[in-house]
Amino acid sequence: MQKRKTLVALIFFIVLILSAYFIGSGFVVRNDVVLTHYEINADGTEITLHTSLMSPMGFIRGYKNMGGGVKPHYLKFYATFGGVHSEWGAKSEYTLPLAKDVTEIYFSRPDGGYALVLQKDAETGEWVYPNKQQ
Repeated sequence: MQKRKTLVALIFFIVLILSAYFIGSGFVVRNDVVLTHYEINADGTEITLHTSLMSPMGFIRGYKNMGGGVKPHYLKFYATFGGVHSEWGAKSEYTLPLAKDVTEIYFSRPDGGYALVLQKDAETGEWVYPNKQQ
């Protein structure tokens, strides 16, 4: 009887650890997200960001706007639930609302800061990659 209780407790502990890993992995911040391309809707109120990872391992499931929904947008991306190779909830396209006064979009980086990935050209009003703006 004692061996059975010990075995049940061990199985419960293993299931608990695996569950914590499965769920906890979805709260890992991915700082290696890159913007591959983007699309602005017809009335300019939304932008669809197409993303990828610099690393060949893992997937992203979502983002949090650390700018509080006001300009500029500071986006922090999160890994999928289920571990490194899990595709559960994986996405690569994210739609972000754009107010008329929003002029910059940043992605989080490993150093704890943010990198500018898109900005609105002051003269033309077009969204451009920062290194292409003149």
